[in-house]
Amino acid sequence: MTTSDFQPIYQCPPIAGPVKPAAQLRWLLVDEQSQALGRDDPALKQIELSIRFDYLVIRAPGMLRLDIPVDVLEDDEDAFEEAQLDGRALRVVSEGQLADAWFSKLLERPIRLVKLHPDEDLNA
Repeated sequence: MTTSDFQPIYQCPPIAGPVKPAAQLRWLLVDEQSQALGRDDPALKQIELSIRFDYLVIRAPGMLRLDIPVDVLEDDEDAFEEAQLDGRALRVVSEGQLADAWFSKLLERPIRLVKLHPDEDLNA
C-alpha cells in the first residue's frame, strides 16, 4: 500500500485519494463464527470502494451500491461483540442487516460487515 492508498475494509482492495484517517482499516468482513475472512476470495477483488460525502461507497458488478456512513460511532457498549482476526480478539459492532445481506449475496455465503471499536487498531 502506498502512502496515497486507503483501505477502509481490511479484506477489500485499497482506494486512492485523500480520505479521513479515522476510516483507515475500520471495517472487517466476518463469517457466522465472527472469524475475519481472509483476503484471498476472488469476489473481494471485484469490490470498488470510494468515499463520497462522508460515506463509504461500496460497489460490485451486478450489485446495487451500498453506502455506509463513515463517522457514525456506536455509543452503546452493549452493542459491541467480539470478532477474531488472526487469533486476535477485537471489539466490533455490526453495520446492520442491509450491509450483511449485500456482502452475503456477493460472496454467496453468510457474511457480516462489522466496524471496529474506536479504541481498536489493526496496525497495533
